[in-house]
Amino acid sequence: FVFLFIVLVASIFLPPVQFKFENIQPVFETGIKPMIHAVFLFTSIFSLPLIVLLMIFPVSVNQPKAAEKNFFIGILIGGICLLIIIALTILVLGADSSARQTFPSYAVARKLNVGDFLQRIEAIMALMWIITIYFKTVFYFYASVIGLAQTLNMKDYRPLTLPLGIILISFSLIANPNIVYVSTFDKEIWPLYVSTYGLVLPLLLLAVNAIRKKIHQK
Repeated sequence: FVFLFIVLVASIFLPPVQFKFENIQPVFETGIKPMIHAVFLFTSIFSLPLIVLLMIFPVSVNQPKAAEKNFFIGILIGGICLLIIIALTILVLGADSSARQTFPSYAVARKLNVGDFLQRIEAIMALMWIITIYFKTVFYFYASVIGLAQTLNMKDYRPLTLPLGIILISFSLIANPNIVYVSTFDKEIWPLYVSTYGLVLPLLLLAVNAIRKKIHQK
């Protein structure tokens, strides 16, 4: 939250010329379908990947109730922070410029200047990205190792750590050859891919569980 705090404080003292409220006008200009697509894309990046945390919750926590509460609070705070950053990006850069930028929030961070004292804070933005990517990689890797160990009916997952780590490093170099490919994948492939295990599979499991309960009740 360091970067968010700096952005909020800096935005208060930003010169009015940097905020252009006409950048968010007119509202609902594109219609409903593009908005639904944008919401789906936002959900696929922010909400659906959180299904990976079910590999930790609730089996690896001592207080499931408190963990569940903190889990939803964290999602709420993270969503609010992300919405604030998106709003600041559109207000400063505009919708078209934000869409063309590969990293629009990074471009906004470069523009922040508070009294010629607080400026060029894009390094903090980059640091936040590195920390975020690190923890996301750890969660994904842990879920992959545990899931594969359970699939193979192994009692100990640690023998799989090194082989999967080597595969992960090799695959990271092959799967993302350039930034254009990554951008296309994030917009077109990733929402459908993450929906399979972040939305369809959980709904399927809930449906199967409901059917099993009805069968046992009979």
